[in-house]
Amino acid sequence: MSRIPRLLPRWSKRCLIGVCVGAMAAVSANEAAAQNIKTPNGHTDYRAEVEPHFALAIFRRGLIAFDGHKKDPYFGVPGVGGGLRASIEVADPAFIPKLNNTIAISFGMDVTTCDVCHNDAVLYFPVALQWNFFFSKEWSAYGEVGPMIRADLGDQVLPDLYVAAGGRYQFNDTVALTARLGYPFFTFGVSFFIPDAK
Repeated sequence: MSRIPRLLPRWSKRCLIGVCVGAMAAVSANEAAAQNIKTPNGHTDYRAEVEPHFALAIFRRGLIAFDGHKKDPYFGVPGVGGGLRASIEVADPAFIPKLNNTIAISFGMDVTTCDVCHNDAVLYFPVALQWNFFFSKEWSAYGEVGPMIRADLGDQVLPDLYVAAGGRYQFNDTVALTARLGYPFFTFGVSFFIPDAK
């Protein structure tokens, strides 16, 4: 009988530790399950995303070349510059209701150097449909497609195409690192998420 009181504290400590570890694992599992690709709306609740970024224009010439540059190659010295993109969420969940995905309209402006342009710089004004897929709390990917206006700093304004695929790493609910690769850019920047008004 005297051994039972001594064993009880050890047993209760082990049970308490086991219950705590199990509860933490269950909470972590529930949180992970709430923020994966198969859980619609399991992502940061945001209304808009604002993204300043560095831009590298890989395709120099454009689908329609500026006057006097129709024979220039598509590749060459890339244009270097920066820009800003704003994306407004319009559907959540989007085209696949059972997945953690959203649709946004993305628009913005980029300016890069251009050695095949009359004024050594070019402005880009893309407008795109952005389809986002949220794989976890931290990681998401997206595709973008839409029309774009390309301007040789006012001398010429031409239509063009904008296509890109990218990804984000979210540090928290409001800030993420963002990169995209496509036509005509590679961009790398920081996204700021504006929460949905309740």
